[in-house]
Amino acid sequence: MPSSVRCVVFSVAGRALALPVEAVQRFLPLPRLERLPTAPLPVEGVFRYRGEVVPVLRLDILLDLTAEAAPAGLYSPLLLVTWQGRPAALLVDQVHGDTAVDPAERILTDASLSFNGCAAGAFPDRLSGRGGTVTLLDPGRLLSEAEGRLLDSFRAAAERRLAQWEPGPSVSQPVPQHDSASSGDGAA
Repeated sequence: MPSSVRCVVFSVAGRALALPVEAVQRFLPLPRLERLPTAPLPVEGVFRYRGEVVPVLRLDILLDLTAEAAPAGLYSPLLLVTWQGRPAALLVDQVHGDTAVDPAERILTDASLSFNGCAAGAFPDRLSGRGGTVTLLDPGRLLSEAEGRLLDSFRAAAERRLAQWEPGPSVSQPVPQHDSASSGDGAA
């Protein structure tokens, strides 16, 4: 019999969602984001984390939950995940914690009923205080292949753009030497 799975439970636009614990590398406070004019709508902005440009993805837009979405604020947490070997962050409204989900309580879902099959199942909500169920997301299916290529292209453009604003190596200018013969003090 399969063992229980640990999941991180969080809220987005009034909905309880979850990711497998192993998909979430870190929880981060919302940093100051660079908002680039070429950013697609689901990208809230980018920030640097350990030397890499990290796009912040809005799950409310990706999952079409915008009707109840609140604007990102100072206390909006990020879930740092890996998308195709590179870091990405998911903007959520609140993190409720993690829980073990027993296989007997997991409700299987029909993958064809969610975009790109990203809804991998559901389980009873014990953490958010809302009751009902939590939708378990498959992190590898949050973006389609085409969206993944567009995100990689955007990330590369963001890296180039932000690199233009970073100070380059300093070039030292030679200090003019004061020559007494050309000082103009009249001494011969």
